[in-house]
Amino acid sequence: MKILVVASRPPWPPRMADAMTVDRLVRFLSARGHEVDLTCFVEDSEADATLREGLSGVCNRIETVRLPKWRSYLQTAFTLPGRLPMQAQYYRSHAMQARITSLIASKGYDVVYTHLIRMAEYTRHVAVPKAMGMQISQALNLSRMMSHVKDPLRQLFYRVEAAKVRPYEAKVAADFDRVFLCGPSDIAAIEETRPLPNAVVCPHGQDVPEIERVRAAKREEGAIAITGVMSTYTNVDAVSWFAKEIFPRVETEIEEARFWIVGRDPQRAVRALARPPAIEVTGEVPDVADWLLRARVAVAPLRIAAGMQNKIVQAMACELPGVATSVANEGIGAVPGEHIVIADDATAIAGAVTGLLRDPERARKIGRAAREFVESHWTWEAHFERLEAVLAEIATA
Repeated sequence: MKILVVASRPPWPPRMADAMTVDRLVRFLSARGHEVDLTCFVEDSEADATLREGLSGVCNRIETVRLPKWRSYLQTAFTLPGRLPMQAQYYRSHAMQARITSLIASKGYDVVYTHLIRMAEYTRHVAVPKAMGMQISQALNLSRMMSHVKDPLRQLFYRVEAAKVRPYEAKVAADFDRVFLCGPSDIAAIEETRPLPNAVVCPHGQDVPEIERVRAAKREEGAIAITGVMSTYTNVDAVSWFAKEIFPRVETEIEEARFWIVGRDPQRAVRALARPPAIEVTGEVPDVADWLLRARVAVAPLRIAAGMQNKIVQAMACELPGVATSVANEGIGAVPGEHIVIADDATAIAGAVTGLLRDPERARKIGRAAREFVESHWTWEAHFERLEAVLAEIATA
């Protein structure tokens, strides 16, 4: 097939979850023999050059449009009273619309794949078979944020965006032949507004370290890890809650307990949690698996979540037993007590972490079952093969 992939951010380097998904997708489709063109925004010439260096041998054609942050902020502010979600306004560009229109008119694509609703306006009405990777219900995610955030300005921001997103995501989804979402709860949330008969459950996968590397890991006593981009509100809330209310309870039971917060762009609130040697904030690291393979337990104490949580699957792939909240596991479907331990309040999470640190045999058993679960259900190939089949179906319909 000849496929156009439309993304908001450059997928290389894959520093965010959405960028990683698009990067792995275009590589998968190209390796399967499809001709893949990519179009996305870049902030400057350096980002453009880096993207082309990383994917020029993968994509048949790469088209970029410059969109500096200051312009995005301005146009979002000026269009605030409108109905379009702020995330869509942030990425609005006449140049991008012209570029995509020209590509579709001249290149004869069999199918167009658009990643996330923020880019849906560019492709929702094109006369070509089309699919959109929605990933999550943004309305569901925003509603969960509103239930936890305390800052009044942030609360207002989420409330305004949720009011825009809820009708928009349901309406725009209907304009595509198929839409991909991570799990049934995301589909159910959108269907509270209108039916979504074109929805397909098809989350993204995760990199899986070689089993030899995993089995050679040297686990450090008392080490607890969490990974993720530490500038997102969901992760900031999770690590703050764990560091302030949960980890001290673990420390009273486990003398050698340590908490590693591993991930890029830690906000000031996250950096302030550092309390060496007990709590370490790493910032960006070359490979998060290096830290996961040293830890004894992974945690995902998310109180706000939707879709699939990379941090959980990354830990499971490293045979690391995890303690997660119900909402964090919602889009993954790991079996509690077999692949993961589920706990939802501070006392229960602290007890679950302490229990795993004190029972290495149980921790090892859960970790190995978790790895097997990932190998069966959460590799990139497992989900992209299904996505590829759906794209082929709509292309030939």
